Amino acid sequence: MLVEKSKHSIFVPELVLPDLLPSHFPPWKHETEGESMTWLAKALRRFFDAPKRRGCILNAENQLLHEHELDDAKQLSLWACTVIENAVTTLPAQPQRFIDVCLPMLRNIAFRGADETLDSFLHCLISEFDQVLAHVEVPEGLWVRKCDVLRGLQVYERVHIARNARCTATRALTRHPILFGGMVYACAFALAYLRLRWMERRTRLLMGIGVIPTFR
Repeated sequence: MLVEKSKHSIFVPELVLPDLLPSHFPPWKHETEGESMTWLAKALRRFFDAPKRRGCILNAENQLLHEHELDDAKQLSLWACTVIENAVTTLPAQPQRFIDVCLPMLRNIAFRGADETLDSFLHCLISEFDQVLAHVEVPEGLWVRKCDVLRGLQVYERVHIARNARCTATRALTRHPILFGGMVYACAFALAYLRLRWMERRTRLLMGIGVIPTFR
């Protein structure tokens, strides 16, 4: 039976995101740009190594189309993993390394020929997440101890960041059409990118109270 592929993904991000990040992000240890790229590649490989992936709500009408998209998504994502893993080992550590390597692939895999939609997606992802983090501030006053601030941020990160990233990514992805076969990579990119946004905010908060940031 021949199945005509649709232009845009039939995958539902609410089902893809928990498979990519079922619980929490791993601790970031040292160089967050490279470690974010490594996490993205590992998350994609784990997704396709599992014996069964949903990706969308199956029914008799879209099962064959779902299987075709899963095959396309696997080929595209594993190609992206190869590029990312090679960049991690060959490119020097530097600011924006994640964006320099992973964003062009997001454009090609999920938004090819739709630069305005890509720009809108990134703007939505950033603004939505910034709103979520707007209430995360360091308390002021002589009674505030730096160790308490560190402990509070660590608890917030363990309890909330992964869930906030999944919810934010879901909202941004459902508002923007993703190319057929590109949803899995787009979801993984969004999660890794939002984690980087959190680490940047965490660094600014700690530097503001004179603490050299650590990533444990």
